[in-house]
Amino acid sequence: MKTPDAAEPMRLGPEHARDLAGLEGRTFPDPWDEAAFTAAFARPAFAAFGIPGGEGLVAYATFHFLGDEFEVINIAVDPALRGRGLASLLFAHVLQQTDKMGMNRGYLEVRAGNVPAKRLYARHGFTVAGARKRYYPDNGEDALVMVRDAGRAGNASA
Repeated sequence: MKTPDAAEPMRLGPEHARDLAGLEGRTFPDPWDEAAFTAAFARPAFAAFGIPGGEGLVAYATFHFLGDEFEVINIAVDPALRGRGLASLLFAHVLQQTDKMGMNRGYLEVRAGNVPAKRLYARHGFTVAGARKRYYPDNGEDALVMVRDAGRAGNASA
């Protein structure tokens, strides 16, 4: 699959629930369906950003924005387009938004064995703060809890 030209991250809304569910289904072992995304958009704290391409989305990131903190729910890139910098582009865009919104701290969980994701998060200023044993129900894998303080975006081009 060709990398989208001039890929620009954009804020997504409920009308993108089907596209989000489609990409989520190609990416995660226990995906949200369209109804779950529609319900999430009904919550004021939920936000999604994505990169369009072809017939839908080639990447997305979902978050909870909670006062002066945020939680990363998921970041997904079409499996055929991984390793081309789309996740970093999207993540940098969202972190710029959280900084502008005055959010002081971000949190996320990542599979302990997901080396590319851990590298992405570290490049953007996240550090390991702890672990959740047997967090993922599909295989019992541990999750690392990572935290980012405001202004620690790191070197997104690394």
